[in-house]
Amino acid sequence: MYYELFAIARITDPLHVTKEATKIASTVGKLILNNRGIIRDITSLGAKPLPKIISKEQERHFQGYHFLMGFDSSSKVQAQLLRTLRKDPRILRASIIKHDLRKSLNPGTSIDQTLGVN
Repeated sequence: MYYELFAIARITDPLHVTKEATKIASTVGKLILNNRGIIRDITSLGAKPLPKIISKEQERHFQGYHFLMGFDSSSKVQAQLLRTLRKDPRILRASIIKHDLRKSLNPGTSIDQTLGVN
């Protein structure tokens, strides 16, 4: 199945905002590939202020680095990935969306669907 991961990574160093996000994307990518999954695309949405202050691991965050990752894997891998991300202190929020590929051969990302690119 095709899944899309939306995650918000914490920003520890304002001068290097992509530092945590690249490490997280690498870790997530290795986890997917080691479990016979396929990564289709990674989209950076950049550093943005959060709509409200998020507390995690006794730290308060007011901005985060947003990114999307599209991947194919089994449902067990997807569940394991989400469980791992929820425990990771570098991730402020994570959500996985399942896309049905029977409707369209190339559904695109959520951003592409919103903008009507496909």
